[in-house]
Amino acid sequence: MPIPDSDYLQADATALAAAIRAGRLTPAEAVAQAFAAIDRVNPQLNAVILTMRDEAEAQLRELPADAPLRGVPMLLKDDCPTYAGTPMSFGCRAAVGYTPAHDHELVRRYKAAGLVIVGKTNLPEFSANIHTAPTLHGATLNPWDARRSPGGSSGGAAAAVAARMVPLAYGNDGAGSIRIPAACTGLFGLRPSRGRVPCGPVSSENWGGLVSHHVLTRSVRDSALLLDLTDAPEPGALYAAPAKSGAYAEAAGRDPRALRIGLITQPGLDITLDPAVAAALDDAATLCRQLGHRVEPAAFNFDQAALADAYLRIVAAYTALEVDAIAADTGRPADASGFEPANLGLAEYGRSLSAPALLAARNTANAIARSLGRLMADYDVLLTPVLPTLPPPVTALDVRSSDWRAFADEFMRGTVFTRPANAAGVPAMSVPLCRDASGLPIGIQFMAPYGDDTTLIELAGQLERARPWADRLPPVHA
Repeated sequence: MPIPDSDYLQADATALAAAIRAGRLTPAEAVAQAFAAIDRVNPQLNAVILTMRDEAEAQLRELPADAPLRGVPMLLKDDCPTYAGTPMSFGCRAAVGYTPAHDHELVRRYKAAGLVIVGKTNLPEFSANIHTAPTLHGATLNPWDARRSPGGSSGGAAAAVAARMVPLAYGNDGAGSIRIPAACTGLFGLRPSRGRVPCGPVSSENWGGLVSHHVLTRSVRDSALLLDLTDAPEPGALYAAPAKSGAYAEAAGRDPRALRIGLITQPGLDITLDPAVAAALDDAATLCRQLGHRVEPAAFNFDQAALADAYLRIVAAYTALEVDAIAADTGRPADASGFEPANLGLAEYGRSLSAPALLAARNTANAIARSLGRLMADYDVLLTPVLPTLPPPVTALDVRSSDWRAFADEFMRGTVFTRPANAAGVPAMSVPLCRDASGLPIGIQFMAPYGDDTTLIELAGQLERARPWADRLPPVHA
């Protein structure tokens, strides 16, 4: 007998895989329930922009017999992880019709793990936004409050997982694009160390090495297990994270040693925390102390304005590269008929930069990485908010604005706590520990030194056991 819908909607990927191994559910039944959940709730949220029913059938016929996640459905974000023969848009109107001829290395590893990819999720154009409201597919809504954004750029992935369409979905993180959607939708979101998860063969480094790839999940153990299944050197990769000392799935089940935690309440710019966020951060620090950790005040030891300027140059240059490449490949003009106005402004700025100006931005990011490394030599973990605000209105950060400078300024303010981890390449996570008085999720960020993903996963598991969140259902769910 198949497990009932209520179990599918509550089960994480680990539990679904166990049910399939035990014969209580077949892979085909699990995939059918995923499509049924998408059909029920996606019209309210606009999280999934492509369902892959034929592709799922083909995957079911080729599932590895002993794969650890055999038959578990998942979703891909419609950008980096190419799936051969399936349309891919990057959230860009000018790219509609593009169909990749090969699988991304991560897609190959997902298939080897037994995962069945059932669709693609919504995203902002080129993933260059912390909200998800592209002109191409329209806004994705937050299942906790349809007036609010689910964050971005992995906003479609976050909304789909939070609403129980699937237990996990791919996301990537260049300035917080896993952690911010996780914070906005009450999920666990880990950005692994640079080089931990492969990014080829499409690109050797996304945004100059600022981007890491992983998933959004409802449980820590799912994220840890999938990191085990995707963490391996990729031939030809520019980066390789230090080898792990043991399985991440095992780390999720044990408590960490007593940690020295640096509490950062101010980002170093003129930004005031929302009172609910400040209260949540204080609550998280108290919880860490109760669990036996030492929490001390700390502060970022670098110039946030310099990092914002370097980030702007790097993102603008890559946006110019993407706009020009798509325009050349499709023969479409690089104008507002096919691209978001804010990105066109960023691209124009990117083209205006000299090679020395771009290299100087890379040098600034690298210098800040070393500063953060020196700070983290004094702490096992840093503790900060993910966002300085509650989940923003769905109308925030409008990519249709021609005032790209204002757009960029708002982007930089929203990522003030998250982008240092990207610059340094260090692992960082959003943990759904807190909510405001109305029930809106508030994510709490933890960062660890480069390569020490294990300590974060141990801490996340301990926090999840101390304050479980698995039974929290948003108002809109499958």
